[in-house]
Amino acid sequence: MSAFVNQLPIGLSIGAVLLLIALGLTFTFGQMGVINMAHGEFIMAGAYTAFLLQDLVLALPVAFLVAGVMGLILERAAIRHFYGRPLDTLLLTWGVSLVLQQLARDLFGAPNVQVPAPSWLSGAVGILPYNRLFIMGLAVAGVVAVWLYLTRTWLGRRTQAVVQNRQLAATSGIDTGRVDMLTFFIGSGLAGVAGVALTLIGPVGPALGTYY
Repeated sequence: MSAFVNQLPIGLSIGAVLLLIALGLTFTFGQMGVINMAHGEFIMAGAYTAFLLQDLVLALPVAFLVAGVMGLILERAAIRHFYGRPLDTLLLTWGVSLVLQQLARDLFGAPNVQVPAPSWLSGAVGILPYNRLFIMGLAVAGVVAVWLYLTRTWLGRRTQAVVQNRQLAATSGIDTGRVDMLTFFIGSGLAGVAGVALTLIGPVGPALGTYY
C-alpha cells in the first residue's frame, strides 16, 4: 500500500504531461489525419526553451510560441504538400524528427541538462509535491483552454467545421488552409508546454521527445 501511495504522485503527473501531449496530437491528427512523428521534438524544443530562459512562468508562453512556430513552418514548408498521403507524411515527419534531434545535439550537446525548479514549487501538500501539483493544474488548464477555444471562439467553430466536413467547409467560404495552419500551430504549441512541464520532473536531452 505504501508503494502505491509513493508512486501515485509520479503517475498522476506523468499522466498529466501525456494529456497535454495527446491534446496537441489530437489537433493535428484529428483534423488533418497527419501522424506527426516530429511531435516529440516539439516537446524537446519546449523543454530546451525552459532551460535557456531559466524562468518557468516566462518559459510557458515562450515555449508555446517556439514550438508552435516550428510546427507552422513544418506544415507550410512540407506537410501541406502531402495531405491525403499518410505514409508519406509519416516518413517525412520522422525524417524531420531525426534532423531536429541532431540539431539539438549540435546546439546543446549530447548530455542531459537539468532545469532547476523555482523555489515557490518546493514543498508538498500531503503526498503531492508542489511541482507535480503544478503539472496537473497545467494539464487541466490546457484542457479548459482547448474546450473554450473550440466552443467559444469563431476560429474554434471553423476548426470544428473543417474536422467534420472539409469539403463542405471550403464551399461555405472557410479558408481550410489557414485553419490547418492554426491547428498545427496550436497542436505543436501544446507539445512545447508539455516540454516545459517535463523539466519539473526530469532532465532535458536531445532524445527527450522519443520517450513520449
